[in-house]
Amino acid sequence: MSRIADFRRRVQRAAADRTIDLPTGTAIVTDSIPDVYDANYLSVETASAAAGDLAADAEAALETSHHCRVIVEDGSPGLAEDFAQLGFDRVTHLVLAHTCAPDRRVDANAVRPIDLDDLIALRTEATLREPWGDADIAAQLNAAKRLVATAVPTRFFAAEVDGAIAGWCELREQDGVAQIEDVEILEVFRGRGLGRAIVQQALDEGLRVGDLVYLEALADDWPRELYAKLGFTVVGRRDVYTRLPGPLTRIRLRTPRLELRVPTRAEARRLFAVAEAGIHDPGVMPFELPWTDSLDEHDFVAYSTASTADSIRFAVFHDGEPIGVQGLDIHPDWVTTGSWLGEAYQGRGLGTEMRAAVLTYAFGAREATVARSGGIEGNPQSLGVSRKLGYEVVGTHVVSPRGEPLEHTDVELRRDRFRSPVPVSVDGVRPLA
Repeated sequence: MSRIADFRRRVQRAAADRTIDLPTGTAIVTDSIPDVYDANYLSVETASAAAGDLAADAEAALETSHHCRVIVEDGSPGLAEDFAQLGFDRVTHLVLAHTCAPDRRVDANAVRPIDLDDLIALRTEATLREPWGDADIAAQLNAAKRLVATAVPTRFFAAEVDGAIAGWCELREQDGVAQIEDVEILEVFRGRGLGRAIVQQALDEGLRVGDLVYLEALADDWPRELYAKLGFTVVGRRDVYTRLPGPLTRIRLRTPRLELRVPTRAEARRLFAVAEAGIHDPGVMPFELPWTDSLDEHDFVAYSTASTADSIRFAVFHDGEPIGVQGLDIHPDWVTTGSWLGEAYQGRGLGTEMRAAVLTYAFGAREATVARSGGIEGNPQSLGVSRKLGYEVVGTHVVSPRGEPLEHTDVELRRDRFRSPVPVSVDGVRPLA
């Protein structure tokens, strides 16, 4: 088991963008593919800390990701219940080493070596068929596969049926150790023994170049039974604890110049720097709640990343950089919007563009019929955006953000009057319940 652990450790670190050594373990961080769980997690060889401490270290290290994952490499017991209370799901991986001959051999003539490039389209299609799959996730998973193939010598094998690729797997090899990974048979070709044929071929190749071949299988899934017939024996376990990201994190609102999405903690910190650099004249308070008078990074990040189904804080990105926030609050019969832009980005029509994006989402995916907004005396920019988008004045009320009474103009826009001045695409919308 120690050789397997050493092999896995080398691959983990070589494929990552960076690693962070912590008292509780080693954070594996791949900022270039932040949504790939297997490329961003806290690796704990033996758990000596409580679940809460492990989760806190993982959260701090994985600020560029929406998920949080801790892998206890030796399956240390006594953590599952505490992790569950923190919102983590546990999946146990069995580590199986090849220790004896298969119960029988099958014809593997349909299996041949293949280049990763020839599998990319099929891998992408397989990801898009998943309930959680989208083009961005597929691209990140393919990039992850390339990173691993660069980190350790890797070969790929495919099974063909009537000239079509029916399934595949990979074989990672180094210093006499080989790992069979990512065994996949397309659903239409299952039940034909192709999984056994592919694994048998990869096993033969692994034994040809080394003396130790292993793979991993989910403890509660049927492939482990096949692997046992092929001569693999359980030699260890890994417990994978994951707190999954919410469905809001996959939403993307795009206009010709902007992308709106829920920020990660790392992106929220970059947003804080934008706010700190200035949003408005300090002598004028444009917000009903004077939050810019007492900026605090911890509170700002916590608020910016606390979106719920009924209150979403979209970070606004321009050329990949965060420049402001577009908020959306959903009520039973209407929605309200609120926003801010860094001073350096004002006066370019971006405020109109980001409001148009969130209204497209609100009137479409969220089926809102009325949108409400407004502006405080001394904040003509907000009312200017509202006018451009067709809002109508419906009243006024008095607010006192700094103790001095100011008039707030209330405006309203009905769905049938909304015409976006820019093209808006809405992607990644999933059920919220």
